[in-house]
Amino acid sequence: MASSAGHRRRGKNRPKKKKKTAGPTTVQDLPDHLFELILVRLGPSPCLVRAAAACKRWCRVVANPGFLARFGPRAPHVGDYHTDQGGQPLFVPSSPVAVDGRRFSLDFLPDSGSWDIADSRGSLLLLCDGHDLIVCEPLTGLYQGIIWLGVFRRRLGAFLLDGDDADRRVSMSNFRVLAAFDRTTACIFSTGSDGGWRLVSSAITGDIELPSTLGPENFVGRANGTIYWGIEGSDTDVLVLDESTAEFSTAALPEALWWPSHKGISRVVGGEDGVLRVIRLINNELKVFARRRPDSDDDDEWSLEMQLRLPEATLGLPGREESFFQQEAMIVSANTRYVLLTPSEETWLFSVELDTMRVERNHERNKYAGAAHPYKLPWPPALADPSRERGQD
Repeated sequence: MASSAGHRRRGKNRPKKKKKTAGPTTVQDLPDHLFELILVRLGPSPCLVRAAAACKRWCRVVANPGFLARFGPRAPHVGDYHTDQGGQPLFVPSSPVAVDGRRFSLDFLPDSGSWDIADSRGSLLLLCDGHDLIVCEPLTGLYQGIIWLGVFRRRLGAFLLDGDDADRRVSMSNFRVLAAFDRTTACIFSTGSDGGWRLVSSAITGDIELPSTLGPENFVGRANGTIYWGIEGSDTDVLVLDESTAEFSTAALPEALWWPSHKGISRVVGGEDGVLRVIRLINNELKVFARRRPDSDDDDEWSLEMQLRLPEATLGLPGREESFFQQEAMIVSANTRYVLLTPSEETWLFSVELDTMRVERNHERNKYAGAAHPYKLPWPPALADPSRERGQD
């Protein structure tokens, strides 16, 4: 009994534990479902990619399949690669505030001054120097050289494709290159242990006579898994290359779209909506025709979607001369977002936004008279490894 009382008395004399003072609440204290709501507001943007690179937890939340399903497969478009007047590749950010253009320099490439931009896809660029090809990811500084098939000299173009995996994503470890040659021959390069070049020959049938002078300058666009070249001497026929099979064929456009031999008048573009569009200049009027059912051969499936008179729409823009548009204007470059044009009388670049038909002159892209190669950040975002050095993969 005494022993028990002694134990009780000793217990009363023990010092009481101090309660821990609660610290300030931070974003790390938020449960995942509330944190997701905050990140959803950012959408697929550079800000979201930077958030994913902040720590492992944030990257885990962003890369979760359920979270990514809110946005689909869209990756943030952060800018375009152009070729400057000296022939050097140059990155132009879509928003200088959100993106530091210096991070997209190509100075990590061997002999970086000799490469020309052939194509872009996702976060990758395809470049060539006339003899060799190289695929690189500017944001990470990784690159892979590809030995060119020397037996083929006459090239129609080289293009980047998605990888071979089930998700059809493109990355430095999973990409394909499609090289088109002499109107009937194409090759596909694949990564992986069983990768390399695979030759595909096409048997083109029909009454269309393909000229021997057909070259890269006849390229008129790429849309919905198909690449197009205009055929000189024909007003309506085009040479097409199927990206999935690497086979050539020919197709005829409706007479309403009249495909003139003069280069720089027509372009083919496509978009995520799966609609095939032909952009035409007819008497200095920009017209956009859309085909809602690409698998249909009926002429009436084509409809005039938008039109804009260029002489009137460009009035008041800086540098606009009265002598412009006496001749037919020319399309310099076109994609799903805008068309870059110039009068024939002088190189005076201006752009037309396809969704609004708004004309712009004071824009960064108006400085470069060449194709714009869109660049997107890696998607889904991955946590950056600071120990990885820029160099060959």
